Amino acid sequence: LRRRRRRLDSRSPPPPEARERMRVRAVTYFVSAASFDEVCLAVDASAAFFRAAVAELKSEGVDLQMARLATNGFEQWAAPDPAAALAQLHALDARLAALEDALGVSVIASIGQLDSRLDDGVLVEAIATTSRLFASVAMRVDADSGLPDFARAHECAQLVLAINAATRATGGEVVSGPLAGAPHAFKLAITCGLGAGTPFFPGAYAPPPGEEAPRVSPAGTFWRAPAFAFAIENSDLLVAAFSRARHLADPGASPGARLSPQLGGAVLSAAKRELGKEFGAAVGQLEALGLRLERVCPGVTFAGTDASVASAARPEESLVRGFEALGLGPFGGAGTLALCALVTGVLKQLPFRLVGYNGLMLPQTEDTGLAQLAACGALPISSLLLNSSVCGTGIDTVVVPASTTAEQLAALYCDVASMSARLKKPLSARVWPAAAAPNPFDPVQFRCPFFVDSAALPLDPPAHRIPSTYCRPRTDRALHVAAGVALASALGGLLLAALRRPV
Repeated sequence: LRRRRRRLDSRSPPPPEARERMRVRAVTYFVSAASFDEVCLAVDASAAFFRAAVAELKSEGVDLQMARLATNGFEQWAAPDPAAALAQLHALDARLAALEDALGVSVIASIGQLDSRLDDGVLVEAIATTSRLFASVAMRVDADSGLPDFARAHECAQLVLAINAATRATGGEVVSGPLAGAPHAFKLAITCGLGAGTPFFPGAYAPPPGEEAPRVSPAGTFWRAPAFAFAIENSDLLVAAFSRARHLADPGASPGARLSPQLGGAVLSAAKRELGKEFGAAVGQLEALGLRLERVCPGVTFAGTDASVASAARPEESLVRGFEALGLGPFGGAGTLALCALVTGVLKQLPFRLVGYNGLMLPQTEDTGLAQLAACGALPISSLLLNSSVCGTGIDTVVVPASTTAEQLAALYCDVASMSARLKKPLSARVWPAAAAPNPFDPVQFRCPFFVDSAALPLDPPAHRIPSTYCRPRTDRALHVAAGVALASALGGLLLAALRRPV
């Protein structure tokens, strides 16, 4: 682990002028529909918008990874008959492939956030038998007691395990399309407190027809579909900002050196300032572009940007490298939570149209540094959940052993839902068992280029953390003490009798 950290720290950060062009992970187009026919019409209409968006991004020197569509929950527009609904979803998947061919850009879609229709098999089959369809399921928390709905949590866990079982023949992997090699279960998220409008998948969804959705920016305005939003792939901005902040506040420090008490406050203040500059410039550029697209495409609203820090798989853009450059200590140790809070605080205050999470994402299998730490046992799921209390999306792209049970997953969903409800913030959980990893910390490998190899993380701590002596019931210890006293008394009596016997 120390050798891996030294390798990450030893790479000198590229100067701002030498970095690559800004990358947009997705332009997501939101569709509110009351029928499948309306969805099809909206997909066809989105082609003109996406062509304009691609042209505008190209003119700005911005690289686009994917075009995405997000509908309201398919329970509101698909056929009531399960077989007919599944046929519609397969037709939608094919329509997306045709749109991808026409645009020359990868296309995927979310079929919305679901609150019902979870038990007729349509959702599981749709995720397991298509290559481009994503979805999310909303966890429930009782408004009066604040307790999570364990029955819903167990139902969500059963969905994930059912997707794994239905895709066992292909190793659980998507076999075609832009996400070939990715796990099918990766296309389903369990969300808590997430409103409509995030462009990040699988949580993206549109409001029902005729309804408005609020932005999360300080201004707090509203938008209505059809609309669009940007998602940035921007961990390189954080690495650049934090590396520059350490150099500005402590010019003589070596990479990764511990902060001194005299300079700690100056370095953290510089980190906040430089991060605000980086993200302010990037989100401001997209804001101007979005408003321009809003004028070019009448009837389509610019909802905003989700400024969340999203990692790329490149080692030099790992969040671990950025955090450790400040010198607060190893990622995952003391000081990590403080930096997570610093990042989220900056993002929440950006003076633009903001939607979605707007926090720090900590995706185990999409960030090289996080994947390495997890494989070494230095990044448990409990640590990820703790940091989610002050940052972004929750438990994202985390792999667990194949032996993980529905009860274990349900307990995790209850944790995430409780934190979301108590802190009044959107969180989600995207966790799946890896068939090739039967035991904790078994290696997990991916063929999809968007993922990083790592290891399966246990949901529960080891069963025997305390020596068995301390785990025995008090009654057992009392019996052992009593037996010892009786034995000592008997031996003492024999010894006394021997001493009294004449020689």
